[in-house]
Amino acid sequence: MILTKLDRYIIKKFLGTFVFMLVLLMSISIVFDASEKLNELIDHGAPWTEIIGIYYVNFFINYGVQFSYLLNFISVIWFTSKMAGNTEIVPILSAGVGFNRLLRPYIISSVILVIWALLMYNYVLPDSNKLRLEFEELYYRDKIGKTDEHIILSENEIVYYSHYNGATHRVTNLTYENWNNDSLNYMIFARQAKGDSLTKNWELYNYQVRSFGYFNDEVYYGIKKDTMLSFGINDLVFRSSVIEAMDNAELNEFIKEQQLKGSESIPLYEVEKYKRWASPFAIIILTIIGVSVSSKKSRGGLGINLAIGLGICVLYIFAMQITTVAALNVGFTPMLAVWLPNIIFAFIALFLYKIAPK
Repeated sequence: MILTKLDRYIIKKFLGTFVFMLVLLMSISIVFDASEKLNELIDHGAPWTEIIGIYYVNFFINYGVQFSYLLNFISVIWFTSKMAGNTEIVPILSAGVGFNRLLRPYIISSVILVIWALLMYNYVLPDSNKLRLEFEELYYRDKIGKTDEHIILSENEIVYYSHYNGATHRVTNLTYENWNNDSLNYMIFARQAKGDSLTKNWELYNYQVRSFGYFNDEVYYGIKKDTMLSFGINDLVFRSSVIEAMDNAELNEFIKEQQLKGSESIPLYEVEKYKRWASPFAIIILTIIGVSVSSKKSRGGLGINLAIGLGICVLYIFAMQITTVAALNVGFTPMLAVWLPNIIFAFIALFLYKIAPK
């Protein structure tokens, strides 16, 4: 396929405006994030080289890729409206170039961005998020707390605890049970326990170990015990954002493990899995909508087209939130929940394409 001067002109406008919007909006986001977190990062001893080179570089990559479909949509609305306002599109259509032909460089550009987004989502973003989350873990971890948790670690292992304090990283009333089919082999109970976030080492305080035999049980008591268990603190207090740092193979393996454990959060993990493929393809759909809406010169000019575009963005995000909540809470299929907004807006794109000025 040979690119004409018109193709090159629109592709240059498209990709140039996208890069400009990406840098502009992500820079604004970084300023807002820095105003909220910077003092705390410095107070926790984060060096400037890591704040800029690790945290904010990967912050830029993460949110730039996550919202690439919306940045793309705003870019299309912006430069196409300016072309229409400068009376560039009317002469093109009047010269015998059909709307389908005008749409071709837009589709080429959007396909380039889809390929870029797919590569970023599946090969770059997991490692980038791993660096960002490790930095947050070290210098800015939210102090979370959990109460009355019941976790099935495997077919033979069950853990209970009454409270986890994110500020002190201590677990209260930790109970670990090891089973053999229907028979309880042994149980460990600790009034207080502290686990290492990187290993499976534990400090148990006011603990009790009970082994169950056919005729007699053996019970041991102690004030403090350093030991290694079959699980770590991260197995008990899992932060859902960690799945963002998993590549596809790791995420699939993690989902299988959680299915064996009977986790109730499997839909959340599957939503993340399918989102990595659905979100990039929204770029093509929203591009067609953007061209169809903004290719006609309107009395309101750029402002009215941007307002329409932002309204469609809000509707798209709202649709994604509804389907995601449906997947997490009412048993909606995660794959369908992720792809349904694309399907709905594909029909909207088709309708707007049909009524666009030809």
